[in-house]
Amino acid sequence: MKLLGKITAIIFIILFAIFLSVLLIAELAENKVTQIALERINDGVDATISVENVDFSLLRDYPNAVVELRDVNISRPGDTLAHIKRFYISVEALPLIDNEFIVNSITLEGGYTNYHIDSLGHTNFDAFLAVPEEQEQDSSTNELFLSLKQLELNKLFCSFTDDESNIASCLYIDSGLMDVYIDNDNQKASFKGELRTNNCRYPKSKLHLMEELKVQLDVEYFNKATNIKHLHIKSDGLDIQANGLVNIGDSIYTDLQISSSFFNMGELKKYIPDSLIQAYQIKKLSGIANVQASVKGVYNDSVMPHINASIRLNDGSVAMLEYPTIKHMQLAANYSNGELMNMQTSQVIIDTLSFNTGQSKVWLAANINNLDNIQYGAKAKVQLDLADIETAIPDLPAKDLQGLVDVQLSTHGKLPNTYDMHFADYFLQRTNLQITLNDLGLSMDSVIKLKGCNALLMYANNTLTVDDLGLYLPDFNLNIIDADLTSHFKGQLHDLSSLSIEIPRLELATEGSHLAGTAQFKNLTMPSYEMDIKANVKLNEWMAFAPDSLVKQMDGYMSAALQTGGTMNLDSISDNVIQTLFTNTILKTEFKNAEVAMFDENMHLSKLNGRFSLQNDSLSIEKVSGDFSGITFSSDSTSVQNIYAAYWLNQEDTIKVDAYMHLGDIDYTLIESLMTSEVEAVEPTNESIEPARYSIQAKGKVSANSFWYNNALFENLSALYNVSDSLYIADQIKFDAFKGSTNSSVKAQLMPDDVMKINFNNSTSGLDINQLLYDFDDFMEYTDEVYISHEQLSGVFSTDSLDGQIILIGDSIDLNKVKLKAKLKLEDGRLKDYPITAEMGKDYKIDGLDDLQFKTLDTKLFVTGGAVYAPLTNIKTNTFDISLFGKQDFNLDCQYHLRFYLKEILRKGKTNRIEKKQSKESKQTDEGGTKGLTSMFAIYKVENGKTVKSTLEGKDSQSRKKMRSQIYLKEAFAELEFHPLIINYNTGVTDE
Repeated sequence: MKLLGKITAIIFIILFAIFLSVLLIAELAENKVTQIALERINDGVDATISVENVDFSLLRDYPNAVVELRDVNISRPGDTLAHIKRFYISVEALPLIDNEFIVNSITLEGGYTNYHIDSLGHTNFDAFLAVPEEQEQDSSTNELFLSLKQLELNKLFCSFTDDESNIASCLYIDSGLMDVYIDNDNQKASFKGELRTNNCRYPKSKLHLMEELKVQLDVEYFNKATNIKHLHIKSDGLDIQANGLVNIGDSIYTDLQISSSFFNMGELKKYIPDSLIQAYQIKKLSGIANVQASVKGVYNDSVMPHINASIRLNDGSVAMLEYPTIKHMQLAANYSNGELMNMQTSQVIIDTLSFNTGQSKVWLAANINNLDNIQYGAKAKVQLDLADIETAIPDLPAKDLQGLVDVQLSTHGKLPNTYDMHFADYFLQRTNLQITLNDLGLSMDSVIKLKGCNALLMYANNTLTVDDLGLYLPDFNLNIIDADLTSHFKGQLHDLSSLSIEIPRLELATEGSHLAGTAQFKNLTMPSYEMDIKANVKLNEWMAFAPDSLVKQMDGYMSAALQTGGTMNLDSISDNVIQTLFTNTILKTEFKNAEVAMFDENMHLSKLNGRFSLQNDSLSIEKVSGDFSGITFSSDSTSVQNIYAAYWLNQEDTIKVDAYMHLGDIDYTLIESLMTSEVEAVEPTNESIEPARYSIQAKGKVSANSFWYNNALFENLSALYNVSDSLYIADQIKFDAFKGSTNSSVKAQLMPDDVMKINFNNSTSGLDINQLLYDFDDFMEYTDEVYISHEQLSGVFSTDSLDGQIILIGDSIDLNKVKLKAKLKLEDGRLKDYPITAEMGKDYKIDGLDDLQFKTLDTKLFVTGGAVYAPLTNIKTNTFDISLFGKQDFNLDCQYHLRFYLKEILRKGKTNRIEKKQSKESKQTDEGGTKGLTSMFAIYKVENGKTVKSTLEGKDSQSRKKMRSQIYLKEAFAELEFHPLIINYNTGVTDE
């Protein structure tokens, strides 16, 4: 025990001696150690370093020695580089005896540093960090070694400004613990602490708006491998936590995770550059986004690490000045570069993308695969309120937008390298679309305006359907209550020749109209088509589609059936349409009580009923009736053939017309107004007009109830006609007028050299001459002077035989070729104050010729050689009888020979016996006179408009004989030249 106690005492004494020695060494060497520390610190420094107080301790971190420097200032003239409130350096104590300075730890508490780069790129630390030249030369021979077990930083502040780059920042190290070990083979370091920065500035950015950025970091580094144990970044509207490993070698290996993140878009908006804010006119941005991601694997020029990422956005909102405000945006999306970790296996999945704008809503889900050759699939639902669009985009051509549009879309496929019509075909084959229109309305200036549009549109499998389409067109006052369409597409858009469209269902209904049909189109480069359409139309509904400068009103109903087909050359569409219309179309229409009123009051069609059909280049009209501006009309049957082949193509063919028309009451003033309506002048052109090669043949019957010509009224009119290019025949031209009736035939034949030959025939009974003259105002409209007036002549005219022929050369009548044969009778007539008879009465001293009242006037006459010949005219009056024969030229020169009876003249009247005797006679010639009565003979002759003879003459005077011979001779020649009985007025039309 004594030995143990002795040993213990010896050990204690030795330890105490050592401790006492150390204390003595520390006390004796404090100045020496401090001097060594300051020398090491000042080594290579070209600045003033001042220390307020230096404290050396061996006990604070035993067995290490600690040098404490308080209020350390590093400065240059006029500039404080750094100030450290407390600076602790822990070194190994024993090596200090040999002037060896081994640092174990450094601690800095409190203080600041100011790092500044001027506009020339020089820093205020350049002199402080300068390395002596001899040290630079020797450093290459030294081995690299640094070992710092602990560097502790607390409550430090660093101010950084770069005037050259306009960069600034304030960095706060609230706490930090770091160790470093470096030799020629290894580099190792670690840091754990909390940092802050604020008052930042960076060119062309808004970093100065950041209040503060906080970073919590726990990181280790060993030989190019960085292990981020924990990284937490937090700032205005930003919170990110991450960890992971990065190893940088020939390749970069990563194993990083963003475990959580928080992005407040409303806060982050302030960092968006003003140029973008102004370009997109962003007024508001909000929403909360969360991102999680992992990156694991090797990265080099040929290999990508495996990347997974997800993003979530909640309650996002974007407001731009000229666009709708997007609200309540939700996004859930994921990204992965797949099993092979390249673009081919990359995938973007959008589980949900939805947002609202105004009353509109959008939802989208999509997936995108293989970013080298993108494959896509998407589904979308859109509920669009059109009022939102108009509010957001005021420059739209459409105005007054209203209503909802619901869209559902699904599609999938692969994006091409180039976008053309091939991709359009590909896209349509893989797309389904459904659009629902609800109370849609819009207006486009001078184009269209619609309201209350509702419909369901669907597209799938190359089939487009439109169901329950309804809309109102205010400009057209048209309300479509239901329209349906089904169409199938075959072929490719990139090859229009292969494209065909089949429409098996087409229906349209308005309040009073209905249309239904089918159609088919093929080869859209030169379209061929077939259509079968039936329609019932209420005309007043479609009034707005009529020419508004012509049509004032439409009413009534029309039904139509159309079957057509053909091929359309896009370079000559109009010609193709006309050809198809006449040659390959069956068009049948029927009108019921239709009415069309023009702005021209004289053009008004009403009460139109009947059927019209067009087929095989033939227009047919059946059972048609109506009223045109007060003129009623009707036709049981009318047809027009070869309209296209003859007229349109101008071929050597015949337009054939068979028309049977009955008219009501006609007023010539209406016809005259139509004929004299203003016609726009046509500018003359130098283009030659192709002569007509076709001919026209028209036949039929036309009739009318009445026809007013000024004061003249014609009733019960009818005529059969047959007209061609060179021959015009009208037969049985009948009418009642002037208290009588007449039946005529006319045949006009065109001949070479602009010559027309006109033959005519007439029979008349009971025609009141006085009424005729009165109604026609004594024909003053057609002559320069009145030859005889209604006050001078009266009587009832009749004829059973009036045949004539006129030759027209151009517009003039060849009077020398006029032919006429007639037997005329005028009964119960009166001739008063007629200059010729009045003059004859004076010359012959016969009373009563100035006011001649007669029972009958029978005359036979013919025209030939430019003169009118009267072989015999018998005039029976109440007082005396007159017979005459003679000739009258068309220039009114004449020569007449008359017979009177002396007893009648002397008695100034007839006795009953004379009247009885004369009534039994039938005078066919001038020979003999009335038996038992003495005849008196006279001559009346006018030459060059002057009376040259008006005297009595003998029965056998030469002039009388000569005139009679001349008449007989001319009549014989006239019989040879003109044969009325052989003229055929047959029209080939049956009068039914």
